Amino acid sequence: MTNVVAIVGLVQSLFGILIFITKRPKHLSFLFLAMWLAVMAIFLGGVLLSFHITEYFKPGIFPLMFLVGPLLYFYVSSLTVEEFQLSPKLLVHSIPMFVIMIHRSMVNSVPMSTRFVYNEVYYSLLVISLAFYWFLSLKLILKHRKNVPFHFSNYTQKNSLTWLIFVLSAFFIFFVVHFFVSSIRRIWGVDLIRTPAFHINFTIFTFIMIFFGINQSAIYKSEKKRNKNSLPSNGSNDEGVKQTQSTLNRKQMEELYDVVYSYLEKRKPYLNPDFSLQMMSDDLNISRQKLSMVINFSRQKNFYKLISEFRVAEVKEKLADPAYNHYSVLGIGLESGFNSKTSFNRIFKEETGLTPTEYKRSI
Repeated sequence: MTNVVAIVGLVQSLFGILIFITKRPKHLSFLFLAMWLAVMAIFLGGVLLSFHITEYFKPGIFPLMFLVGPLLYFYVSSLTVEEFQLSPKLLVHSIPMFVIMIHRSMVNSVPMSTRFVYNEVYYSLLVISLAFYWFLSLKLILKHRKNVPFHFSNYTQKNSLTWLIFVLSAFFIFFVVHFFVSSIRRIWGVDLIRTPAFHINFTIFTFIMIFFGINQSAIYKSEKKRNKNSLPSNGSNDEGVKQTQSTLNRKQMEELYDVVYSYLEKRKPYLNPDFSLQMMSDDLNISRQKLSMVINFSRQKNFYKLISEFRVAEVKEKLADPAYNHYSVLGIGLESGFNSKTSFNRIFKEETGLTPTEYKRSI
C-alpha cells in the first residue's frame, strides 16, 4: 500500500512539473509550483527505494524538505506581489537546507526513521520552518485581498485566492498533527491515533495543488511600456501613486477623471465581469498609478466601488427598459457585469437601499 501511494504521488508530481513548465503564458508562479512539485517527486521517489539513501548520500533527502515552506511562500509572493521578480536575495531562504546538509555530512548520518536526537531536532526545525512560511504566506494573501478592490471590479476565486488559504492551512495542520503524534510515538511509545505517513499527506496535497494550480492564472500583469508623449497629463513619466499625486494638480485630476468617466460611459467595459484596472490602463494608455490616484484621491472611492456604481446604473436602466422584460432580475445583473447573485444583491442594496427585486416592483 505504501509503495502504491508513493508511486501515485510521484507520477502526479512529474505530470504536474510537465504541466507547469509548459503552461502558457509563462509566469513565475508556474516555475515555483514546478519546483515545489520537484521536491515532492524526490521525496516520494525516495520512499520507493529498497535501501536507505543515507548509505550512499550522507545528507539524505530530508534537507530538501526545508524548501517546501520557502517555495510555497515564493509561489504566493509571485501571485500577490505586483512586479515580483527573481532576486539573489531569495537564496537566503535555502540556508537552513544547506546547514542541515553540511551537518549530516559531518556526523554519523542515519535515516530519519531512526530514533536519534538530532533527527528529532530536525523534525522540530522543519515544523518551525513550515509554521514561519505559512504565517508569511497567509499574511501576504490577506494583504492582497485588501488590495483587490483597488485593481479588480469583482471578487473571483482566482484574484481572492480563497482556495490557497484553505489548502495552505490544511497542509500545515496535517503536517503539525502528524509531527506531534509521531513524536509522542517515537519518544514515549504511545500510539494515540494512526495518522497518514508523510508520503500519503504529500500525495494528497500534491494532487490538490496541481488541480487548483492549473486553474490559477497570473493575477497581476505587467504594464505595457508607454510612450510618455501619449499620456494626457503633461507627458510626465510613470511614478508611484504618491509621487504622481504630487505632480498632478486638481485640474489635471479632473481632466483625467473626465477621460475615465467618458470611457466607462461610452464603451461600457464594466459589462465584462473580469474587467480590471489593468484593462482600463491598457485601453486608455494611462498608467495604473495615475488611474488609481485619480479614482482614489479625486473621487474618494476605489476602482471596485466606481465600477459597481456603473453596473448598478446599468441594471436600473435595463429594469426600466421593456426590451428586457423577458429577462429575470438576476439575468439582468449578470448581463450588467456582476458575477454572482450574492454580490449583485449586496452591492445593489448598498447603492439604492433596495434589493433588485424590490426596486423593480417600485418602478
